[in-house]
Amino acid sequence: MAWYDSAVFYQIHPLSLCGCEQQGVKTEGSHFAELTEWAAHAKKMGCNAIHIGPVFKADTHGHGIIDYHKIDDRLGINEEFRQWVAQCHDMGMHVVADAVFNHVGRGFFAFQNLKRDRKKSPYKDWFSNINFMSDNSYGDGFSYESWGGYQRLVKLNMTSPWLQDYHFDTVRYWISEFDLDGIRIDAVDENDYDFIKDLRKVAQRAKPDFWLMGGLMDDAYDRWVNDKMLHSAANNELQKKFVLAHNNGDYPLISRSVRETNQQCPYAKLYTYVDNHDVSHIYEKLNQPEHRKLIALLQYTLYGIPALYCGSEFTGSGKQNEEEDEEEKSQLKLSDYKNAYEQDPVTRLHCLLGRANQQFPELFFGQYQEMMVSEKLFVYARVLRKKAMVIAVSCGDQPVQLEIPLAGYVRQAVNVLDAKICWEEAFGKGLDLSACEQLPIDDKVLRLELPANSGKLIRLMQ
Repeated sequence: MAWYDSAVFYQIHPLSLCGCEQQGVKTEGSHFAELTEWAAHAKKMGCNAIHIGPVFKADTHGHGIIDYHKIDDRLGINEEFRQWVAQCHDMGMHVVADAVFNHVGRGFFAFQNLKRDRKKSPYKDWFSNINFMSDNSYGDGFSYESWGGYQRLVKLNMTSPWLQDYHFDTVRYWISEFDLDGIRIDAVDENDYDFIKDLRKVAQRAKPDFWLMGGLMDDAYDRWVNDKMLHSAANNELQKKFVLAHNNGDYPLISRSVRETNQQCPYAKLYTYVDNHDVSHIYEKLNQPEHRKLIALLQYTLYGIPALYCGSEFTGSGKQNEEEDEEEKSQLKLSDYKNAYEQDPVTRLHCLLGRANQQFPELFFGQYQEMMVSEKLFVYARVLRKKAMVIAVSCGDQPVQLEIPLAGYVRQAVNVLDAKICWEEAFGKGLDLSACEQLPIDDKVLRLELPANSGKLIRLMQ
């Protein structure tokens, strides 16, 4: 299997994490030593992959790239990034970077040439809807299509063969120069289908296990995630359902979302996240704070690729909302959370779940089987050969007594959430199942009690 089939991601937005100036594109910094500490922390949390971005030289917020071959000056230089990726690899971590192909910043060399040479520019066909009979808000003497209505983001003509070749060469450069293991393509559904198909071929020739993941504006996953295009896409619909289901007491919302996604992409694992730099932390949206732990349990055990956003593993970490300006994002300092591994229950839970994914292959490769679902109760299993994980969550305010019929003869059931973790080592010895609570099985029926607003992760062994 490829590395990404058993990946647990740690997502980092480096410009905000490191407190970089959002408008000071000429500001120089050196933050990869700090980011190495975060990579080691991600390893300790049970993650084996990092999604970092944006990292390439860009205007303002990072997604208006002006140089695809240069690391953003605010973060450091190319050699520092190359060494950082190598250090991550030494830790056993794969590295995926953010990529934007369908728009650029106004400082991009081809756009600067267009401003200077106008109709004579050889790059005029790289851009969408250039009109020399009108003007734009910057007074360039021509208009162009912008991304999202932001004229600082110039939309590219993704059907241009020359532009496509430029992007292909860029990906080859990222692989040869930095040894990246994959890219997450921003606004991938605004790219050309054939471009994505050819990109997959180019990338896999350069590095056979190179991973392509996309950010989509809709839930048409099967159009983009298949054996000829993307390997995965961000599961935006499930991310929304996590909040709605718990605030409204409606677990069938999640159940239906999982079934629909599995029908669309039966063999693809979508990128399962609960928050990122574009949206509020999920716990800010929850009516009951204790539901944060239930969502974490679902995120790590449903069929998909779990992704933890930097800071979300801490209670009371820096907050952000969708209206918050980029300049106002809180800078996190890892030193402020040095005791979280032992003292913060949210940190401990994420660490346990990350390690559970590494230790129990049924959470990666097991078949998803729904067992029970009601408004405030959700029980499902991940089954792999003679072993299975049963996940039971209740968002109700009263305890629930459950009797779960088990297919096949099962000798032992243990509650993995009671496992003890070795905190002293970077990855430790895994989960100590000998310390787990033994659960009774009588006549092939698992009987257990779920306290109010709680969940259990139960391993069944024959």
